[in-house]
Amino acid sequence: MKGPVQIVAVWLAALLVVLAGCAPSPTPTVVPASPSPSPSPLPAPTATRSSTQPLVVTLRLWVPEELSPYGDGAAAALLAERLAEFSRTHSDVQVEVLVKKAHGRGGLLDLLRTASVAAPSVLPDLIVLDATDLRLAAQTDLLQPLGDHLSTDLVAELFPFALVGSEDQTAGVMIAAELEHLAYRTTLFATPPLTWTAILSAGVPFVFPAGRVSGGVNDSLLAQYLAAGGGVEDAQGNPGLQQDTLVALLTFYEQGVATGVISPAMVLDITDTSGCWERLQTGEAGVAVVSSQDYWSAGESDLAPAPLPTRDGKAATLARGWAVGLVTPDPDRQRLAVTLLEWLLEPEHSNPWTRALGYLPTTSSSLQGWATRGEEQAMLEMLLQAATLPPEPAVRAAVGPPLQAAVEAVLLGQRAPAEAAAAATLR
Repeated sequence: MKGPVQIVAVWLAALLVVLAGCAPSPTPTVVPASPSPSPSPLPAPTATRSSTQPLVVTLRLWVPEELSPYGDGAAAALLAERLAEFSRTHSDVQVEVLVKKAHGRGGLLDLLRTASVAAPSVLPDLIVLDATDLRLAAQTDLLQPLGDHLSTDLVAELFPFALVGSEDQTAGVMIAAELEHLAYRTTLFATPPLTWTAILSAGVPFVFPAGRVSGGVNDSLLAQYLAAGGGVEDAQGNPGLQQDTLVALLTFYEQGVATGVISPAMVLDITDTSGCWERLQTGEAGVAVVSSQDYWSAGESDLAPAPLPTRDGKAATLARGWAVGLVTPDPDRQRLAVTLLEWLLEPEHSNPWTRALGYLPTTSSSLQGWATRGEEQAMLEMLLQAATLPPEPAVRAAVGPPLQAAVEAVLLGQRAPAEAAAAATLR
């Protein structure tokens, strides 16, 4: 009987055969999440000089279903055309795309792990992963260092959060981002409510996700704590919350409840920003923490964006999204793969493509092409410059539950801010 690794190897080898066997068709074949291959709009392979010296190099790109160039909609069409244009411009290169689900068993990271052991020959040259998964892939040596391959011009254009990795090694580059910020009714605020004081003094219902989620705490609560100046690690690098900062944040929540600006029943019933967006649409709230995807896809004229409120009005938020990692160890293929990555990040593509997806661009030049009002452009620039990646999953798992418990205790009037913060920071 074949062992699990042998079975996976056979399956992946069969996948390679399927991909290779599509050469006679007029177009290359993408392997979607389903077993059946789908025709690709990208250029067909051309003849090779020999089996060891190809006339055309085929770059393999793995992407999540959400970014598939073979789906319906403007974003898919834009990516398909951009990849086809790359092959036309670089006559010695074609791009072969494999589409898989983003997460879980049989997803991109799972397949990358399996193939790296059982069938390295089917590995991609580039892979697009959720930024959190990309960090995990880098930590387990599934990716090649990318930083030294990137042009200095591109690095200068990228917003700080878009370089994914450690301080001394870049593992990937984000190509499409999502973050949380405020949206408020301009009829209710004369100026953007940038501070806690502005939120409290306006007397306008404020909603944010405060409900329990798996993993301990949602991005909104964690971002508001970080925006208040809090850290999630001590001087020795151990996970933990800062008591003084937490007291300040919890005091803001307590005051919000006392003034009627925050409804404990409402915010504790909301687990993500979609619930906040709904309350904003129904008029139950006049200012809310929302997803950039919801806000920038809606285009409502009486709403305006602002950063999350903080003590001093300094912008802070967490960025999520899709990041590209380099897989191939071959230097020549690495050079071509990075050329493709930089091609996809050029403003003339990145600008309309991210807009069609509902994501934010990750370079300043791409953002400049967005058709937004001047004040919105400046606000977006500030948000993207201030954004950081979420803490590592292990750190989040350690600080999330006590932070969530402290927020709940204060919102429900069960504990004073100082008492709740002390309980959350006990080791």
